[in-house]
Amino acid sequence: MARLREGQPPTVDRRRWTAIGGPQSAVRGRPSPTRIAFLCTSGIDNASPLGRWLPVARELTRHGHELHLLLLHPTYDRLDAAERSFTRDGVQIHHVAQMHVYGQPGARRFFGGPKLAQVALHAVIALARAAIALRPDVLHICKPQPINGAAGWLAAHVLHIPWFVDCDDLEVEANRMSSPLLRAGVDWWERHLPHGAHGVTVNTRFLYERFLRAGIATDRIAYIPNGADATADATADAAIKTNPRCVAYVGTMSTVAHGVDLLLDAFAQVAARVPGSHLLMVGDGDDRPALQARAQALGISDRVTWCGRVPRERARTLLAGAACSVDPVRDEDAMRARSPLKIVESLAAGVPVVTGDVGDRREMLGDGQAGLLVSPSDAAALADAIARVLENDALRAQLAAGARERRMLYRWEVLAEKWAALYSQTA
Repeated sequence: MARLREGQPPTVDRRRWTAIGGPQSAVRGRPSPTRIAFLCTSGIDNASPLGRWLPVARELTRHGHELHLLLLHPTYDRLDAAERSFTRDGVQIHHVAQMHVYGQPGARRFFGGPKLAQVALHAVIALARAAIALRPDVLHICKPQPINGAAGWLAAHVLHIPWFVDCDDLEVEANRMSSPLLRAGVDWWERHLPHGAHGVTVNTRFLYERFLRAGIATDRIAYIPNGADATADATADAAIKTNPRCVAYVGTMSTVAHGVDLLLDAFAQVAARVPGSHLLMVGDGDDRPALQARAQALGISDRVTWCGRVPRERARTLLAGAACSVDPVRDEDAMRARSPLKIVESLAAGVPVVTGDVGDRREMLGDGQAGLLVSPSDAAALADAIARVLENDALRAQLAAGARERRMLYRWEVLAEKWAALYSQTA
């Protein structure tokens, strides 16, 4: 089995692991309580922590485990003591240092050169020290990135505990990195860190197959797509469709990680075809000003509402009131590697999805049961599918019913069972 070049991963005391959560210590089918630490490189309200790791942690606490999320924050210097450490949904949240960028999406400042190195080194030390002081029984690195990867590996080596890696993206392809040195460093960690881990969690079939080809055994990989919780169902079921011609996009305003420019090009065609159609843009990101300028150039500014960052429950209410949602994608590996939160949230809302046929999207939509799949990177095909949903009430109702049926497959209480099972398999 491949190992990290810096040294061997920590030796695990198998007797200790069995005592704290292995299958031999199970009582009535459940493992004994275990302290688990997740190490993340962003704040709790960013997309991945809020949409993936916090829900998993919350469900694990319901199984009697003690969960801690150790995170970085985009404006760490502005946080008071109550914002740095608190409990949410039974999970203990700890922001321990500054993130590698400053500010929220849409108003971010990127560190460069020596300052970036200084911030990154401080973050590695802060995460590692927090993890060592916590003395967890299990450590899970959320994203195979240099900062939390180094901190997690170091803490696990010092504590001699099992450690795992969650891969929910292609880190190099899905992020803007102008420095070749930075790209090379992130790429190295992304390719090598999972090999030294006791197990790897992934959220797409694409990533699962990628790690199999890289030589990681099947019993060390768990495929766990993104999900939604039952509260999203309740929000959706109480919503009123105020505009049957409303199209919603809920997510990051980005042309790199998400093809939002493709959506605007498509909606310009929808606006010309469907009277009264309107596009609701919920979320923020670094590309928002450029996207607003593009909408202006396309002549659709009066048909687009930019909501910006809103509380999660408000975003769910806006989504539930739409006729359909859109996940615009191109034919790229970065899109194949993503399990779109916007799709599972749309399923939970009972709202049909229009998206490109890339990666797991066909499976998520039940081969067209809960939405329409089109050729990726094709604005005309995307526009035609959106228009079909808006113009055909019967089709829209049929797809909405399919979405409500499919949402049961992507409940976090079900998916977290698979996550927990990976820990016990190390015994």
